[in-house]
Amino acid sequence: MIKELNHVAVRTGDMEASLHFYVDILGAKVIRDATSPDGKGRFVYVQLVDGVIEIIKGKPGSDNLGLQHVAFLISDDTDIHQVHDKLVGMGYHFTVEPKPASSGDGYLAFFEDTSGAIFEVIQRKENIRIPGLKNEHLEEFDHISIRVTDDSYKQCEDFYLNTMGFEVRRILEKPKSVMSYYKFGPDTLETLYSVGKPKVEKPLCHIAFRVKDCFETKKYLESQGVACPEPKTSGMGDFHVMNITGPDGEILEFLDRVSLDDYRK
Repeated sequence: MIKELNHVAVRTGDMEASLHFYVDILGAKVIRDATSPDGKGRFVYVQLVDGVIEIIKGKPGSDNLGLQHVAFLISDDTDIHQVHDKLVGMGYHFTVEPKPASSGDGYLAFFEDTSGAIFEVIQRKENIRIPGLKNEHLEEFDHISIRVTDDSYKQCEDFYLNTMGFEVRRILEKPKSVMSYYKFGPDTLETLYSVGKPKVEKPLCHIAFRVKDCFETKKYLESQGVACPEPKTSGMGDFHVMNITGPDGEILEFLDRVSLDDYRK
């Protein structure tokens, strides 16, 4: 059904401030900069290591800024209406029906999964991602994190594995929580499941990057004027984690563990 996990989207109230943060500070590369036909919308795609973030122009001060959705690019031999009909038949609710993309490239639609997260499906031929892109500050675009609840955990797992064709990359279990990592190509989705925790308003939780050393990352980010907390020892005990807030309230997580493929906890 899908060709790749295409991007995660962030809506910004100040495009230039966001581009300064992601490009000038984190070292992202702009791979597409598009404007809507009416000239009001702007959509900038930036790549950090193998991961892609779409930065969407929003209204300053809006209460709808920050992390927005995760987008899937459908297979070349699939029509977006086929995907739409299949997902509707499975009980998924579409918030936006298939239509031409405002960025002028292909078609899109949006739907909501059982966790309440918003997903986009895109039909287009252009592949803008740069294979093997290196980054001076980041080792890996580690994962995109989504919070799930008791009544959505298994449904989300089934959706990623059996409907979208992801593979299990790693599952890390604690007595009352599970972190499940699902991989599609170079991209990874994490579901955060805590027993008994209520459903949250915005289940799309954070973007995570793997770095060599959280303390060195903190030192560098602070030299660029970014406020950073002291890195904490992870719940697993053998690496450090530091969460910061991006320009529009999005949470960015930095971890200095080894890659999930090599992690043995």
